Amino acid sequence: MNSGGSRQAWAGDAWGGLAAMLVALPSAIAFGVTIFAPLGDDFGSRGAMAGILGATALGLIASIFGGTDRLINAPCAPAAALLAALSLDLGRRGTPPETVLLMLMLIGLIAGALQIAFGLSGIGKLIRYIPYPVVSGYLSAVGLTIIGGQLPRVLGADKTASLWGALLHPQGWRWEALLVGAVVIGVMLGAPRVIRAVPAAIIALLSGVLAYLALGGANPALWQLQHNPLIVGPLNQSEGHLFDAMGQHMLTLHAWTPALLAQVFMPALSLAALLSIDTLKTCVVLDAMTKSHHNPNREMIGQGLGNIGSALLGGIPGAGTMGASLVNVSSGAQTRRSGMLEGLFALLAFLLLSSLVAWVPIAALGAILLVVGYRMIDWHSLAFFRTESTRFDFLVILTVIGVALVFNLIAASGAGIALAAVLFLREQSRSTILRRKLEGGEMFSRVVRHEVELQILLRDGFKMVIVELQGALFFGTANQL
Repeated sequence: MNSGGSRQAWAGDAWGGLAAMLVALPSAIAFGVTIFAPLGDDFGSRGAMAGILGATALGLIASIFGGTDRLINAPCAPAAALLAALSLDLGRRGTPPETVLLMLMLIGLIAGALQIAFGLSGIGKLIRYIPYPVVSGYLSAVGLTIIGGQLPRVLGADKTASLWGALLHPQGWRWEALLVGAVVIGVMLGAPRVIRAVPAAIIALLSGVLAYLALGGANPALWQLQHNPLIVGPLNQSEGHLFDAMGQHMLTLHAWTPALLAQVFMPALSLAALLSIDTLKTCVVLDAMTKSHHNPNREMIGQGLGNIGSALLGGIPGAGTMGASLVNVSSGAQTRRSGMLEGLFALLAFLLLSSLVAWVPIAALGAILLVVGYRMIDWHSLAFFRTESTRFDFLVILTVIGVALVFNLIAASGAGIALAAVLFLREQSRSTILRRKLEGGEMFSRVVRHEVELQILLRDGFKMVIVELQGALFFGTANQL
């Protein structure tokens, strides 16, 4: 009986890990290309490899040391949005690509170390209590940032073009990219209504590749693999080269300086908090679905180790992802083994299917992320404006979004922390700290009193007041006393 149950669990974990990989891998490749593309045309393929290595390292390491069954760890949209914006900004300042790569690696390492610190210090439990309006505004800002960053890619504009630069110069658009992007978006939205057994992202990605190759019949230049800005480009998939690339990547740490650490600390802190929130939010959903209970502090330690491993191997950071985890559960997974198998399947896909990845159009990856970004926006929060009691919450959401769009996601993190404090003070000020108030004549202790003492209490008991307090006592609630 036990043997049969064990085989069934292994089969469920294997099928769940495979299905989760099919969901996570296209997004991981897209996120990697998004982060690395601003560094130059030759970095797109390196970004794709970083996305796959991130999915591999996170799947293996975070699943082993984490504390949540059935959780799938992979590169995620919030990390891609923050790092892509930083990469684009550094590129515009003229920072050498090698320095940018080192900074991205340091951000991943520091963010992972901070997550481990969160877990060891018990902060993992507290992150779950960040107010919903702050989280909603931040995730909506991430979604809008992704849309703004990927729309130029779908239009076929230059990889360094900004959103407004691409929109105001339609002469730089490529109709081939527009057509491929439209096909992918249509398939992403329509495929789940027809086929549920295969993830929509996989069908959409294959449709994008087929559409691009079909367009090559009219324009043979599209079939050129080398130095083609419309596709990811060739990956160096040989095992020897892979390990050589990892070794060379770790050697770049020798170039770090204290000044460089000062530049990357705040982005790393923002990334650590964002990835932690994203992971714990997914864990709470899994708990509700599977009637289990995760260990948030242990999960933070596992996530931190996973992100450190990903950074050292040349991958990009990530978190526990909602979509892939839900697919994992629905496919029959039962243990953390499914997350480890997802990481192994991602590595096998890289080694066996990298020739297909080379032909993936940039516009197809951008179109997938457009849909991901749209789905990240919390459209339900618009209802907060209709009710007077939640209108301040709606203002908080707009503030976080506005700071992210006008400045950056790092500034939005600071605004979110400040607003979280304001929301806490507001809620505490609204609540009463007086739980119960009784006069001395209304209550007597169980102590047997002498007749003289009892007469005194009956006569003068009204001069005493017994007050039972609750909640936090500070300047916002002290006036209630």
